[in-house]
Amino acid sequence: MEQKNTNSTMIIIVTVVAILALIIGWAAFNRSGQDLIPTVAEEVEEGAEEVAAEAEEIADETARAAARAEARAELLALEARLEAEEEVEDAAQELREIENDLERAYMNASVEVKQEYYEIRTEIQNLEQSLRDGTGNVLELIAGAILLLENDVRVDTDPDTDSEIDGNIELNAD
Repeated sequence: MEQKNTNSTMIIIVTVVAILALIIGWAAFNRSGQDLIPTVAEEVEEGAEEVAAEAEEIADETARAAARAEARAELLALEARLEAEEEVEDAAQELREIENDLERAYMNASVEVKQEYYEIRTEIQNLEQSLRDGTGNVLELIAGAILLLENDVRVDTDPDTDSEIDGNIELNAD
């Protein structure tokens, strides 16, 4: 009879240990399943936010580059019209419009990026003042402003052929 009690006791102990192991295993499985889904969702959300922020930054940089290119083209056209002796007031108005367009493009830029806008704005204001004063260096100032706008936009060239590589426009961080 003692043998039977020992066997029964052992069976009960093994059964209890097995049930406890099963409960612990099930709890661990449930816990990892519950913790995994919110963690993955948070990681996906953070990744999406980072991509959205980078996309917005690239869009802002592209808008600034486009505004600079447009301002450069307008200054080139203004230079040609001034050489053809356009009215000073018309030219001054056009300079204000160029400055306003650039200001809108740089409105949400970082402090470092706004610094380049301040340099451009100062150059345009000097150009406008020289234009109103009738000084002879207006065309030189326009050329300087064009160069200032041109410095930050660079098109990569193929070193073997010295021709432009399509689609690779970079903004310099000078």
